[in-house]
Amino acid sequence: MIVGGWGGSLVGISSLDGMDASENETSKFMNFENGRWYRIRLRVTDKKLQVWIDKEKLVDVDTVGKRISLRAGDIEMSKPMGLSAWETAAALREIKYRHLK
Repeated sequence: MIVGGWGGSLVGISSLDGMDASENETSKFMNFENGRWYRIRLRVTDKKLQVWIDKEKLVDVDTVGKRISLRAGDIEMSKPMGLSAWETAAALREIKYRHLK
């Protein structure tokens, strides 16, 4: 999940069928305020990826038949789950992870 990519406003899933978040159907643009906390929720099931930022659902993509991958290099090294910031500063708090039945 990309939050604030490409200059600070891109939101989307990278990568779907080899296409980055800026190139695929999940691509959205959102303004982010410096110093403000955002609640980000990511839900992954066998058939869907869904993302909310605060209360707004920004991504709801059917993944059946799609290839989900990571960019090669540093991002790929974060498997199976990682959080990172690139050429920016970020802060994380209250990270919660749970399996859904």
